[in-house]
Amino acid sequence: WVNIMYGCDKFCTYCIVPYTRGKERSRLIEDVIEEVKSLKENGYKEITLLGQNVDSYGKNLEGKPNFAQLLKALDELDGNFRIRFTSSYPTDITDEVIEVVKNSRHICECFHIPMQSGNDRVLKAMNRRYNVEQYREIVEKIRNNIKDVTITSDFIAGFPSETEEEFLDTIKAIDELDKPVEK
Repeated sequence: WVNIMYGCDKFCTYCIVPYTRGKERSRLIEDVIEEVKSLKENGYKEITLLGQNVDSYGKNLEGKPNFAQLLKALDELDGNFRIRFTSSYPTDITDEVIEVVKNSRHICECFHIPMQSGNDRVLKAMNRRYNVEQYREIVEKIRNNIKDVTITSDFIAGFPSETEEEFLDTIKAIDELDKPVEK
């Protein structure tokens, strides 16, 4: 497990991370690469890059390296190893990240994208900055670009003020999104 950044700038209403870990701060790209190299040399075969929102990687660094650039640099390392990452904020996933994952040798075709709710009112109450349709669009974009991709998620059931009908919207969204996109 390799932390590539700390903190979060999203301030979702249910989350304490911005208050306990502060604003987003990324580690230098060189330091992350060196840590991954060291782990590989010590026999690790699977390395998971960690961040509350890995897609925000580099925003506070000089030169503003982005997450896709970090992934590409790590993918260029030699050896028999795999890279995973978690977590992605739905609307922050870029086409460049999707393309790097698609064309990589070492990066697993897996995205962990917390949806949290399948109801737009609840998402707004959570201070999530997307709606159900935007989430669906990013999932479809990823599936249309990466063959056999795995997409995992998180959901909150019983969010304060959530009705039974809104909860059932989440179940419906899970059922609908669990089906691969027709190609």
